[in-house]
Amino acid sequence: MLSRSNSTGKLFPLAFNKLKVIPNEPFAPSFQALFSTHIVGEKPILVRDFVHSALYDRNHGYFSQRSGAVGVLERSIKFNQLEGRKAYMKQLDKIYKQSGIAWFTPVELFKPWYAQGIAEAIMRTTNLSVPLKIYEIGGGSGTCAKGIMDYIMLNAPPRVYNSMTYTSVEISPALAEIQRQTVGEVRSHLSKFKVEHRDAMDRSGWGDGEQQPCWVIMLEVLDNLPHDLIYSENQVSPWMEVWVEKHLDSAPVAPGAVKRKKNRLQRPRHRRRTPRGLFL
Repeated sequence: MLSRSNSTGKLFPLAFNKLKVIPNEPFAPSFQALFSTHIVGEKPILVRDFVHSALYDRNHGYFSQRSGAVGVLERSIKFNQLEGRKAYMKQLDKIYKQSGIAWFTPVELFKPWYAQGIAEAIMRTTNLSVPLKIYEIGGGSGTCAKGIMDYIMLNAPPRVYNSMTYTSVEISPALAEIQRQTVGEVRSHLSKFKVEHRDAMDRSGWGDGEQQPCWVIMLEVLDNLPHDLIYSENQVSPWMEVWVEKHLDSAPVAPGAVKRKKNRLQRPRHRRRTPRGLFL
């Protein structure tokens, strides 16, 4: 991610810059659901719950509520007019100052070339004897989807483009609508493209498994997925899992600041099968 805020921690500086780590005795609070519906209440929550709520909660999540969560360039950067890296960084700084957007994804900054590179890789390695099926998780502004479909329309055999399907799974209603508008700039794309407004991590939304091969694209997604944080002071110390709780110390901090606490790891880590695809 080429941006000023290139990690979950930087998206929430108030929370993560005010964190305090203190040892605690093991305890095992029960949770009614996999993810919290609030960020931090009276009881501490796992880091995965904090990240999921802060980013994706329907009421206050960063991606769920902000229409400008992902920047969109009005026009492509003319790289052939830039004299090296210094000129590029100057142009990037200008873009950020003029837009007021927190961050732009690489597929946006390097459009259309970034998406076309992905499309070229797909066409070079996919089995063209079956209809091309592409899923994108967290499609942002739709720039990647449109770039890929543009490339296939112009460079692949007509039967490949005519039979392809492109499904975007997007948790943000605002971004879902922007994706439809972006892809809809080419009218023929609309019959092949759809947006499913849902949480891609909810397995029930995927239905029954299919045997037909497909591509799964996830750009700037892995670093924003809910995750656990574990800690060990040295090689012989027990592993501890990190929880997030309200900051109750008397030291002056901003309202709503949180701190971290460590608890002895008692629950086994669950392995999850990862689909094949592009994770950039």
